Amino acid sequence: MFEAPDDIVCFELGSNQLPWVGPSADFAQDYDAIQLLVQDGVVQYGVRDGEASISGVDRVGLLQLPSGRRIVIRSKIESLVLLDWLAFLGDFPPLDKWLADAGVITGDDFPTCLGRLFLRELESITRVHLRKDFTSVISDNSIVHGRILMSQLSRKLHCLPRLPQFHRSRTLNTPYNMVLALALDKVQRLLTKKSLSDTTLLARLRDEWSIIRRNILDPSRAVTEVQWGCPSGYRTALQLARLILVGAALDPEAGVGGQAFTLSLSSIWERALRQMINEIGGEAGWVSARDSDRTRMWDDSAGRNDPNRWLTVDVMAEREGVRWILDAKYKRAFGNESREDRFQMCAYAVAFDADVVSLVYPVSTKDFQRRVLLETKVGLKPITIDSLNLPMCAGPEFCKAALRSLSGSESSLQL
Repeated sequence: MFEAPDDIVCFELGSNQLPWVGPSADFAQDYDAIQLLVQDGVVQYGVRDGEASISGVDRVGLLQLPSGRRIVIRSKIESLVLLDWLAFLGDFPPLDKWLADAGVITGDDFPTCLGRLFLRELESITRVHLRKDFTSVISDNSIVHGRILMSQLSRKLHCLPRLPQFHRSRTLNTPYNMVLALALDKVQRLLTKKSLSDTTLLARLRDEWSIIRRNILDPSRAVTEVQWGCPSGYRTALQLARLILVGAALDPEAGVGGQAFTLSLSSIWERALRQMINEIGGEAGWVSARDSDRTRMWDDSAGRNDPNRWLTVDVMAEREGVRWILDAKYKRAFGNESREDRFQMCAYAVAFDADVVSLVYPVSTKDFQRRVLLETKVGLKPITIDSLNLPMCAGPEFCKAALRSLSGSESSLQL
C-alpha cells in the first residue's frame, strides 16, 4: 500500500495528533483555496517562521487543491466505527457482511475505506446482478421503432431516409447504471492508499463499465431517484454511490462530488443523538418533541423575524411532566465546559421551561460520565444543568445503552 508523497495528511481537532507541518512557500498556488476552506470551517491553517500548519476542524475526508495536492483529514474515530454511525442513521448499509473482509480494515482512512467498499460492491453487481432495462431512447434509423419526432425531421430533411424517432429500448444505459458509472469515475480520488489488488480491480471495472454513458443532466436528483426503484442487488452499491457523489462537498459545475469529499462529524453527532433518544424513548417513556417545537422565537419583532436569533435545541423530550433538553457538542470540552456553552444551556432552560438541560460531548475514552454543572430553582421549579460524555468511538449501541441507563425509569438521577 502507498500514499502519495505530497499528500497533506492531518487529523481533526481533538485527535491528540500534531498538525501537519510543511514549508509555507509550497502553498503559493493553493493559498486562496486553503483560505476558502478556513472560512468554511473545514481546516485550520497557520504560518510561523516560514512553516505552515494544517489541521481539520470537525469534518473528515479528502480535498483536492488546485495544484493537484490532496488534503486527507482523518478522524479520531476509526473508519469502521464511523461507518457504523452512518449505518445507524440510515445513510449507509449495515456493516455485518464487510467486517470479515480483509480488504477493508479498521485502520484505513475513511475515504480509502469507502472507496474499497464501493469497488467490491460494484464488482459483485458486474459479476452477478448487472442488468439491462427498458429506457427511453432518441435515435436516427431507417426503420421506425417508435414515435417520429416531426420537429427534428423538419430541420434535417436532407438526412432522409433516416428518421429521428423516440422509442423504448432495452439497454445497460439505465439511470441506476449511469449513477454507478459516475461514482466509479470519482472513486479514484478517495483511494489515498491503494494496494495492487485495488489498482487491478479499479482498472478492470473501468474497462467493463466504459460502455455505459455518464450524461446525467441532474446527478443529485438522479442519485436520489434511483434509491427508490433500484433492482435487486443494487441497493448497497447505490447507497455507497450516494455518499461518494452527494454526501461530499459538491462541484458547483457538475453538481456532484468534485474536488472534495468531506463528512461533517458535528452534523452526524447531532442527528445520532436525536435518533438515540427516539429509539430509547419507547422503553423509558420519553416522547421526543416535533421539529417545529424545538425552536423558540423571541417576542420582540426583531427577534421574531430574524432566524439567526432564534433558539433551536437539538433534542427535546418529555416524560410525566419532566422536560429534558439535550444539546450535541462535537468538541473536546467535557470537564472544561466553556462559559458560552454554560450560558447557552441556561437560556434554553428559561426559554423552553426545561427541568434538565444536558450538554452532550463525544469522547475518545470508552467510559460514560455525568457532571452536574448547576442545580438551582426558578421560582419554585428546580432546574438541573449537567454535562454528559458519550464514547462515540465505542459505536452507537454502546452510547445508546449509556443514555438508556441514565434516562430509564429505574434511574436514580432526577430526570
